[in-house]
Amino acid sequence: MKFTIRLFVVLSLLLTSQSFFAQETPVSSEKAIQEAKTAKEHQNKITKEHKKLEKHQREVKNAEKSIQKTQKKIDKLKAANLKIDNAIAASTNSEEEIQKQKIKSTEQKLEIDKLELKILQQKKELDQIRASL
Repeated sequence: MKFTIRLFVVLSLLLTSQSFFAQETPVSSEKAIQEAKTAKEHQNKITKEHKKLEKHQREVKNAEKSIQKTQKKIDKLKAANLKIDNAIAASTNSEEEIQKQKIKSTEQKLEIDKLELKILQQKKELDQIRASL
C-alpha cells in the first residue's frame, strides 16, 4: 500500500510538472513569435534602406554620365570651331564666305557657352544628389 501511495505521489508530481512545462511553452512560443515579428520588421527596414541606397547610386551614376556626355559635346564643338577658325585664317574665299564662317564660328561659341553652363548646373545637381544621402 505504501508503495502504491508513493507511486501515486510520484506520478502526480510528474504529471503536474509536465502541465507546468506545457504552460510555459506557449509563453516561449509567444516570445518567439514576437521576436520573429521584430526580426521581420527589421529586415523590411533594411530592405527599404538598401533600395533607397541603390536608387541614390543610380541617380549619381546617371548624373555623372550626363556630365560626361555634355563634356563630349563641348569637345566636339570646340574641335569643329577650331577647324572653322583655321579655315577662316587660311581661306582665300570671298568676303561673304568668310563672314558666313565667322557667323557660324560665333554661333558655335555661343553653343559651347550654353553647354558649359549646362555642365555647371549638372555638377550642382550632382552635388545636391550626393549631399541628399
